[in-house]
Amino acid sequence: MKRLSIVLSTAMLMWACGENNSKTQQEASKDSTQAMSESMEHISNAAVDFATDIAHANLKEIELGKLAQTKANYQRLKDFGKRMVSAHVQSNQELQKACYSAGVTVPADLSDADRKEIASLAEKDDKAFDRSYIKKMVHEHQATMEKLDAAAHNMKDTALQHYARKTLPVVTAHLEEARHILEDVRKQYAPEQFDDVESYQ
Repeated sequence: MKRLSIVLSTAMLMWACGENNSKTQQEASKDSTQAMSESMEHISNAAVDFATDIAHANLKEIELGKLAQTKANYQRLKDFGKRMVSAHVQSNQELQKACYSAGVTVPADLSDADRKEIASLAEKDDKAFDRSYIKKMVHEHQATMEKLDAAAHNMKDTALQHYARKTLPVVTAHLEEARHILEDVRKQYAPEQFDDVESYQ
């Protein structure tokens, strides 16, 4: 009987030790996962913000380019819109590849604000559309260029930084072209037709 009691006590002790060890391992694993999550939080947020902004910019440029092909009065704007569709489709595909490496999911649809902005532009026609579209192209490419430039210098994720460095000169070239077309539009259309000529400066 005494021997049986000793055996039972030993078994219970071993079970208790095993249970404590199991809890210790689980707690250690949980702590490790939490520590890793916390250490990646800043980088992950920066990557997500950048990817989301650039994906929305690409999607917006694509829709605006399609709109320009059907609504622009000036042929040079139609041609520019067509090139923007092709360029930003390619840019978004490359962004998706970079985001896959970074573990970031990019939005597949326009933001509500961009959707409303595009709908508002679609209500304009002829020269009014041309003016608004090319001004928007300058503004949009300027904003995108600044985001890419910041990411090219500061982004911690190497895949997204590589994307930013590769895409930056392309967007910069688009911006310069948009500025030249804007000046061309001013020459094509009499300035007195517009009530905000100063905004072209």
